[in-house]
Amino acid sequence: MIVAKRVPATTFRNKFRRLAAGVSGKRVILIENRRQKPKYLVDKEFLDSLIRQQESALATLEVLADPARADRLIKLGRTVDARVRSRKLRLFSRQEVFGRP
Repeated sequence: MIVAKRVPATTFRNKFRRLAAGVSGKRVILIENRRQKPKYLVDKEFLDSLIRQQESALATLEVLADPARADRLIKLGRTVDARVRSRKLRLFSRQEVFGRP
């Protein structure tokens, strides 16, 4: 759950270092100003993670929007599953390939 702390723009300007230090992960600051629309101050890693999740979701939707491609991937998955069960194909873990978890 994202936790947003509301802060007036004047307070944000006066206490930037302390407030910015409190921004991490899902803890964000909502900066409010009477003359402008509110703005969020967020942790870069958190925002990067949200962007990656959005890109992944859009890529999934793109595949699912094309029924022929989705069917082909489902059939391919079933083929791989069958080959793994029959031991004709071995899948390696990330640790086996890269030597680390």
